[in-house]
Amino acid sequence: MDPVKPARPAVSHLSPAARPADVRPELPSDTLWHPVDDLPRTAFDHHYFIDAAVGRLRAKLSSTSIGFALAPMEFTIAELRDLFRAALGYELGATNLTRVLTRRHVIDPTERRASPGQSGGRPATVYTFMARELTVTDPFAVLRPPR
Repeated sequence: MDPVKPARPAVSHLSPAARPADVRPELPSDTLWHPVDDLPRTAFDHHYFIDAAVGRLRAKLSSTSIGFALAPMEFTIAELRDLFRAALGYELGATNLTRVLTRRHVIDPTERRASPGQSGGRPATVYTFMARELTVTDPFAVLRPPR
């Protein structure tokens, strides 16, 4: 990939992209969001930094409780699955995700239920992270894409 030289000085960082789902940062009006696997060309060697950050996040989602940093304080499994899918770049089964994170003592169901969506259905259980700090939950774990 050839480096792209910006027409004006560029200030870039990745931190706004890795933010809790319920946080809405104030951004310049010309800011655009892009799927991490479909980013536009970046200036200089910035794609290496993005690739490294995405790789680290994907690895840490498998073996740590870092999901708390991306999720709101309370969430449904469907919402958490969508966050993991966006970060990992592939589909995850909600049942499997719940089982893994519950067994590792990462998430805990609350007494609350979410309102059913437009299509109706049973109200979803609302979950919370057991701790809002980074902990290693399984140093050998790897969330793998489906075959």
